[in-house]
Amino acid sequence: MSQPSEIYVLGAGPAGMAAAYTATKKGHPVVVVERDSQVGGLAKSIEYQGFILDYGPHFFGSDIAAVHEFWDEVMGSEQVTFQVITRMYWQKKYFTYPPSVPEVLLGVGFWQSLKILLSYVPAQLSPNPNPQNYAERVSGKFGKELFEVCFKAYVEKLWGIPCTEISADWEAGKFRYTSFLEILKNAMIREECRVKFPRLGSRQLYERIANFIGEHDQQILFNHEVKQIHHENFKVTQLTLKNSKTGEEKVIECKGVISSIPLSILLQQLTPAVPSILVERVKSLKFRNTAIAYLIVESGNLFPDQCIYINDANIRLGRVTNFANWSKDMVPNSHQTPLCCEYWCDFGDSTWQQSEAELLVQAEQDLRAIGLLGEAKVSGGFVVKLARTHPIYAVNYQEALSEVNDYLNQFENLDIIGRYGAFKYHDQDGTLYMGMLAAEKAVSKSGVS
Repeated sequence: MSQPSEIYVLGAGPAGMAAAYTATKKGHPVVVVERDSQVGGLAKSIEYQGFILDYGPHFFGSDIAAVHEFWDEVMGSEQVTFQVITRMYWQKKYFTYPPSVPEVLLGVGFWQSLKILLSYVPAQLSPNPNPQNYAERVSGKFGKELFEVCFKAYVEKLWGIPCTEISADWEAGKFRYTSFLEILKNAMIREECRVKFPRLGSRQLYERIANFIGEHDQQILFNHEVKQIHHENFKVTQLTLKNSKTGEEKVIECKGVISSIPLSILLQQLTPAVPSILVERVKSLKFRNTAIAYLIVESGNLFPDQCIYINDANIRLGRVTNFANWSKDMVPNSHQTPLCCEYWCDFGDSTWQQSEAELLVQAEQDLRAIGLLGEAKVSGGFVVKLARTHPIYAVNYQEALSEVNDYLNQFENLDIIGRYGAFKYHDQDGTLYMGMLAAEKAVSKSGVS
């Protein structure tokens, strides 16, 4: 009886599609299992009144050569390049984001600047060598005052917990300057950051990958869920899949599995069952959700930024993305602007429970409160709620994650990737790279050419 040769990739998000593309390029049989009806995961694009809108901003500016090569190979001429313009809103003012020390000092006034410098200098001369949480890490690197000004409100809005409860190994927006020499240099020379982006939104990258693997006779099983992952002596042998449209279940043989589904779900699907203590441990690994309010504004040139970060605890809105400033081909006209307003929340909290109408009103109120709309009218909009968008790096999360990884590392043909699967808060570039490396590893192990 012949042995199965297919590697099954669970999830058609960025990591899963990069894995499928890499395996296909190497001539290895691969099957992608996706519970949705389209590829892209958290990097999907949707259409509304002629606009192409992403699930939030997905820049591509990797410094990994292999990812650059992958990107250019897939996208070819179907990409645009632009200079990134982002700002941070704080105390009714806008600062470049990530914030530069000189700009902050000039913007907050003499006494606040003095307090920042008095805490910044000692932190530079004697940084905290062993921070126990995120607050200690940033305060120990830049001083408590700068931490309070540039980081605290936004980070706590994003994660929903105090900075003292966030792990020290997580760093949000990277503060660009770490020495006075860099500060002086920035005061004279403003650096530019240019990134690439698909001409028709993030989905275009993943749709092109889907077309590529389809042209090579590989499968994507849409509207399918994994119900069980069968294994013997830490080797995956079969999968039980369910067609969510027909309800039909089937058991298939497999050579190996690359999984980007949430760790908590993966552990529950393994058969025989994993030790109960691990199921409990993985429950401590929490995710943050995102509710997105999309507004169509009757104005052409609202602001030049691609994104604006709201570092104000009194404004519920977390981040605003203006897709009119990403690619001209994502908008149908020049007299309307699509704004993507992100609210981070937990299951069951007030934001997650808000109706579409309520959240659209909230978004418009917040935008007017920070002066982004002027006199422009909002003519339409809709809401998308996304579960498990951000793995929360709570203090001591590594302990639980390490125990789960130690168990899964015993499998000879199971790899975990992506924000969901590996519980890694990587950007799109890092997630793509995870998928590429996992596929190379799986193909190498399989011995099938």
